[in-house]
Amino acid sequence: MAHEVRIIDTRKIPSADAARVGKSDYVVTYQVDGLRTHYVILPQEAPSDAQIQSAIKAEEKARGALVGKAFTID
Repeated sequence: MAHEVRIIDTRKIPSADAARVGKSDYVVTYQVDGLRTHYVILPQEAPSDAQIQSAIKAEEKARGALVGKAFTID
C-alpha cells in the first residue's frame, strides 16, 4: 500500500556512535499520510535523496511488521 511521505525537517548532528566520534549523522524527520511523525538517522553527513528514501522505506517496513501485534507481559 502506498503512503505519502513528507519530509518535515533535516538536521546534521554529532554522531552518538562511539565508532563515529568526530563525524556527523543526518536526522530526517518525516510524516506519513499527515498523521504519524517519525525520524530516521543516517550515519553520514550529506545523504542523497535516494538514500533518504531507502532509509524511510526500511524503517516503515520494520514498523509495519509490528503494527497490530498484541502480547501480554508480566
